Amino acid sequence: MTLRLTLRKLPYAFKVAADDQAVGPARRLVREGVESLDLGQQAPSLDDLELLTAELVTNAVVHTMAPCVVCIRWTGRRIRVEVTDTDTRDVEAKVPPTHDEHGRGLFLVDVLAAAWGSYRELAGKTTWFELAATSEDPVPSGAAYPSADCRGGQAPRGTVEATCSG
Repeated sequence: MTLRLTLRKLPYAFKVAADDQAVGPARRLVREGVESLDLGQQAPSLDDLELLTAELVTNAVVHTMAPCVVCIRWTGRRIRVEVTDTDTRDVEAKVPPTHDEHGRGLFLVDVLAAAWGSYRELAGKTTWFELAATSEDPVPSGAAYPSADCRGGQAPRGTVEATCSG
């Protein structure tokens, strides 16, 4: 399924199925959405965008065994990706032991993101990261969209719900 996103109606959000096979499609939807902004020199590293998205979505799906919601938006200077899940536990980036196969996700987010954090929701939490543009040039006029908040009990403006399954 190819879905071309128009992010002029920010934020853009979609639901991810409670299945680890949904992580790849979710990562690609976020990348396609950011690419459709046509930010040119303003675009963050798309490889970092995909990696960090995959880490947050994987954490949400694996630790809750429930669907999550991914929201992306352009703040005018950064791309922000938010993943909302049903787990109420606080998150913390830790340096994993050398031989552990797991536990590196938030460490990578901490190292690669311009900013990141987590806040509690009524029935879970939202973990987010921001990636800065690769250039400090002024924002292109066509891409200067207003920032929007993905939180709240109601569906955000421009919300699109799609189950990311292969």
